Amino acid sequence: MSFHRTLLFGALIFASFLGGIVGQLVVASPVVTLRAQQPQVVTASQVNLVDTQGRLRAVLAGQDERRMASLSFYDSAGQLRSFIGIDENDTPLVRLLDGSGQSRLTALVQGSDGLVVVGDESNQSGVLGAVGGSPFVSLFEAGRSRARLQLSETGSPSFGLFDSDGRQSLTMTVDSSEAPLLTLHEQGRVRAAFGVREQTVVLNMADAQQMRLVIGVAEDGNPSISFLSETGEILQAFPLELSR
Repeated sequence: MSFHRTLLFGALIFASFLGGIVGQLVVASPVVTLRAQQPQVVTASQVNLVDTQGRLRAVLAGQDERRMASLSFYDSAGQLRSFIGIDENDTPLVRLLDGSGQSRLTALVQGSDGLVVVGDESNQSGVLGAVGGSPFVSLFEAGRSRARLQLSETGSPSFGLFDSDGRQSLTMTVDSSEAPLLTLHEQGRVRAAFGVREQTVVLNMADAQQMRLVIGVAEDGNPSISFLSETGEILQAFPLELSR
């Protein structure tokens, strides 16, 4: 899953809870209809629990105003503090809030994909999830991913750092052939790449448009330097054979 999808998950969760907070707090005298079906069985569309001072502390609803089966808990000041529910698409979710009503932890399962968001989603937060069998960890600032660690479906790891606009700044990968690669970016463009390919250590450096310098050392120890034109053609190459 891309970070955009991660953000979409967070946005959908946030929107669903805002509507519920207001609806739950304005209920002054909830009506509960009870019907005994069997001994020790009670059927109700909603059950409100109050403490010894009559304050609403929990609400169990078979279907609330969000069309969800839900269980909500309130603190002594009447603030919603936690919520667990299943929506009409059978998606389960959990949400925990601080004393000011700000989300601090949200978890959901959509199909076979799981997602956990920790922290302030509008400021800094962390996301732990697995999408399509690929686990990942992302760190967000103001809704933009700044760091991401991920395993592909084949088990290949990757790590990325991003600038304040969400563009890649640094990427580290190990592909299916076990070849490591480090790339450096400027404004989303690759400016340098360093890795091992086919038993050769290679350093590529680029201008804003094209790779211009390639330095390599082969497995046998022989180095080479190549200068490239703005179209990628080799202008001059200096392969060296070291005496042994």
